[in-house]
Amino acid sequence: MMRQIRALVCVVALMCCWGQYSAAQHRDPLSEKEIDEMREVADYPNKRLELMVGFARARMSSIQKLRADPKSAADRPMQIHDLLQDFTSLLDEIDDNIDMYGSHKTDMRNGLKLVIEADSEWQIQLRQLKEKSPAEELQQYSFVLTNALEAARDNGDSARKALDEQNTLAQQKKLIKVYSERPD
Repeated sequence: MMRQIRALVCVVALMCCWGQYSAAQHRDPLSEKEIDEMREVADYPNKRLELMVGFARARMSSIQKLRADPKSAADRPMQIHDLLQDFTSLLDEIDDNIDMYGSHKTDMRNGLKLVIEADSEWQIQLRQLKEKSPAEELQQYSFVLTNALEAARDNGDSARKALDEQNTLAQQKKLIKVYSERPD
């Protein structure tokens, strides 16, 4: 009986340690301020998409600044890796929001246009990063860079598709302006 209790305690302790390790590995791509800004505009998809595009642009801008700063050479690959990971997470969040607002027929046409424009910019910037990065740096973040390129391409495709659907719904006068006013 004592042996079983000790084994159970060990299993519980291991599970707790694993949970803490797992939580430490997951980074939130948004700051507390950005999270608060997102909460404030939850009912307004155009504003929310605009914010997320701005956050993603800020990550790309930070990558450009890192590349231009000779003082950051020592830890630049890891910083770029983390920024690319955050950028990709933001694109995934944009995609999730497009799906959510679209499924509730909430008007987000202006936000979708911003997403489509930004995705084109991001694809160019990411390709340039891939082409102009030193080989020894690139190998440290090539996987997340490939993921970011795919996410930008897929995000643009889904935004274009959603915009077509939204335009059709607008012609039929089936879109709502405020998410919380949805009928379902």
